[in-house]
Amino acid sequence: MTASGNDIDEVLAGFFVYDCAIRSCDCFSFLLLESVGDAASGDQRLMNIFINRPIEERLAWDTYSGFDLPKIAASSQPKNQAVMVSMSCDVAVIGGGKRDTEDPIPNGGPPETEVLRACCNLATIDGTIYAVGPRRSVCKRVDEGKWESLVGDRSSLPKPTSVGASSDGGFHAIAGFSASDIYCVGGKGDAWRYDGQRWYQCVVPTNMYFRSVCCAGDGYVYIGMQSGSVMRGREDSWEIIHRDEMTLPFKDMVWFDGKVWCTSDYGLWVIENGKLKEADVPPEVKACSGNLSVGDGVMLLAGMYGATVYDGHEWRRII
Repeated sequence: MTASGNDIDEVLAGFFVYDCAIRSCDCFSFLLLESVGDAASGDQRLMNIFINRPIEERLAWDTYSGFDLPKIAASSQPKNQAVMVSMSCDVAVIGGGKRDTEDPIPNGGPPETEVLRACCNLATIDGTIYAVGPRRSVCKRVDEGKWESLVGDRSSLPKPTSVGASSDGGFHAIAGFSASDIYCVGGKGDAWRYDGQRWYQCVVPTNMYFRSVCCAGDGYVYIGMQSGSVMRGREDSWEIIHRDEMTLPFKDMVWFDGKVWCTSDYGLWVIENGKLKEADVPPEVKACSGNLSVGDGVMLLAGMYGATVYDGHEWRRII
């Protein structure tokens, strides 16, 4: 279904926020999953909120089926769009004059034709969307309906060797300072850097599971590990700056307003001067914890209990 209007209650009825992305400072995209016993079996909904449009034009959304455990990200290249990719590599877009599905990312075929094994996560780097998945598969969206592998010649990025090895599981997260300075992490202490041409394995002093990554404005790379622990470093120089025993690892880590922000469904934290602490925000802001996105000078925080946007000075509740 394709629809528009301003009845946010109608759009959210029976759904909850599962992921978010910023298309611009006044346009925010949300991935909604149907609230059923098994989230993987319900419908999915892509929704845009245009906060500065006339009230009757502020919402646009589509409903989909069959997108298992999807993720979303927003691009400026080749168009300003929000893109949803399922675990099994199905693709849908909203924005740029288009609300539709695209050809899936090639997966599951012969090695020479496979672009992505499965989609575990998305990130936007220099306006382009990148995807990562099992067996150290990485690709980027080079055009509408077209994805290109970054590991065509695997001589510099070997596949994990065996189940249970330190590199088992492939990549779970990706971030970049630029298209020629990208970091991918996953598995047990498996971290790699891409310089635009070749991959280099980072020597890290841990075998903890890597779940999230942030290339921060202070020049460091921050890796969110199991139980809320955090590693900081770059290339082959790394240190664990925080150890924890949280129930959930950080789902998202972003750089904004001079600090690293970290979130899970259980809360919101910041890293300043190498120290992790709970974010000093009002309770109604913390209630929106779950997912983070940064773009066009603002930061979006969204979760099961709402969404709020921060411009560095004040928070504005939008759901």
